[in-house]
Amino acid sequence: MIGIFKKKATESSNLSNFVRNAKSRDKKRVYARVIDRAIAEQNAVVDRQKKVANS
Repeated sequence: MIGIFKKKATESSNLSNFVRNAKSRDKKRVYARVIDRAIAEQNAVVDRQKKVANS
């Protein structure tokens, strides 16, 4: 009965390996790039909406 709910082993993804194994400075660099890109994309969406609203 104990072995019924045993989880299957899964392969690690590149992302999970990075999060577990990368040095703190590498993680900070990657996170900063991701945040910068997200901000740029959000600003682009806002700008597009402003243009549509002004039309």
